[in-house]
Amino acid sequence: MIYYYCPAEPVEASSKYFLLQLENKQLKYQLKKSSFKGGLFALLFLLVTSISFAQSPKKGKSTKIKILNSDVLQNKTTKNGDVQKLTGNVQFQHDDALMFCDSAIMYPGNTMDAFGHVRINQGDSLKIFGDSLKYDANTKIAILRGDIRLINSDVTLTTNFLDYNRTDNVAYYYGGGKMVNQKENNTLTSDEGYYYSNGEAFYFKRNVVLVNPEYTIEADTLNYNSASEIVNFLGPTTIKSKDNFIYTEDGWYNTVSNKSKFYKNAYLFSEEKLIEGDTLFYDRELGFGEIICNGTITDTLENLILQGDVMHIFELQDSAMITSEAMMQQMFEDDTMYMHADTFKISTQYVLKDSLALAIDTLGIKGDTIRTLFAYNHAKFFKSDMQGKADSIVYNFSDSTINFHYDPVIWSIDNQITADFIYLLMADEEIDRIYMENNAFIISKVDSLSENYNQIKGIDMIGYFEEDELRKIDVKQNAETIYYPLDDDGKYIGVNHLSGNDMLAFLKENEIETLTFINTPEGELSPIKDVPPKELLLKGFNWRNAERPFEMFDIFIW
Repeated sequence: MIYYYCPAEPVEASSKYFLLQLENKQLKYQLKKSSFKGGLFALLFLLVTSISFAQSPKKGKSTKIKILNSDVLQNKTTKNGDVQKLTGNVQFQHDDALMFCDSAIMYPGNTMDAFGHVRINQGDSLKIFGDSLKYDANTKIAILRGDIRLINSDVTLTTNFLDYNRTDNVAYYYGGGKMVNQKENNTLTSDEGYYYSNGEAFYFKRNVVLVNPEYTIEADTLNYNSASEIVNFLGPTTIKSKDNFIYTEDGWYNTVSNKSKFYKNAYLFSEEKLIEGDTLFYDRELGFGEIICNGTITDTLENLILQGDVMHIFELQDSAMITSEAMMQQMFEDDTMYMHADTFKISTQYVLKDSLALAIDTLGIKGDTIRTLFAYNHAKFFKSDMQGKADSIVYNFSDSTINFHYDPVIWSIDNQITADFIYLLMADEEIDRIYMENNAFIISKVDSLSENYNQIKGIDMIGYFEEDELRKIDVKQNAETIYYPLDDDGKYIGVNHLSGNDMLAFLKENEIETLTFINTPEGELSPIKDVPPKELLLKGFNWRNAERPFEMFDIFIW
């Protein structure tokens, strides 16, 4: 694969930093705008709102925890002050949060421990359950442990460790957590989760797995910013669905516009196609994708690789366009063909054959697939046994034809082939025939030591190949040839100049072996020294060997 230098990512994808502090632990995360698959937004949004307690009071003198109810209340005086033990139907209130438990201990200094069937109610929809709660009204830190459930609307979070710092507005769970959104039918598990309301960011950390009936996501870190409504992720991430598989190590997804971008080793595999690039952009609403820098599309069905620095993908039409550094590789059993042009376009059409086409189309059934590659402007290709160029080339994969438009020239071993229009017909991954229409001309050099050329020209020609070698040429109308026959000892016996209506030429090892004219030809065999040099070239002769690509990299030189 050829790699190209690309400029750095624009400012819109620059990093943002958030500093999290929880129980004197400094947690620093570098967040980059990242991309994600649709369907996660509702789960993240509901979870964020479920943990967003009412705005904390301003820092300063803390309010007291109020005891609303207890079946039994016991006081014990200690050197630090009175300790209260509450048992049975215990209820507390701090600011606008209500807390319930089986038993609790109130300590001097406005702190408490709660045990058994712990429940926190916030508003009309939020409920948090746990086995125990440690709450400090001064720092506004609530620490819940054991069999914790956070329920809000359709979202349920379960974990064994949940801390909430109301001063810094940071909620944190660790030791493994599971979230279920019944409405969206999503289940998300991760080792850790954070919510930092001042930065409006939510994080899932380590071993993140999101399971949805449509897809499964596995990631190292996910982040959601509720202000921009953008989902970010860092680290290795995979998205699996019945339609495709996506891998990336950095990216973002805008839940409002349904646009996404993938960076860093990103690739997508879908329907026998592997799509890679330094930057992958996707607009789900339009079904449009863009690859910037070192883009590659590998079609395993066609044994085809497309490369370029700017690639546009039209998902609904199963089509693509490459507009910078475009190159195609098609692998055959023993060889590879390389092609370059200013612009490539891959077009896919579905054709229905019979009279039931309309009914079949109504059912959504596609017909035969016709996939075509259009190579526009300065098209050039290289294969070890054949090379060529034209202003544009059209490659039809369904019937294995390659059409050369506007000033085409083909080199097949020692033969140069030109005409106003040329097309190749492939069979079993080999060239079967070549059709030359209007002003057809074939030239081959007699030997490397002289400037003499065997030549055949006519209005139209058909060339027949065997084992990738030109073996027969059928010349239609105004056939004319100049060739240098050999004697039995391999020495030239002169130069033959013949013309007629139609002609058949048979070649062996790229040398003319026999010529057959339909009607009696005109012409004669003359000693080479008796023919003036200008008469050794047919009208329209143009030897273009300097344009020939002799290796793969020459296709980029026009």
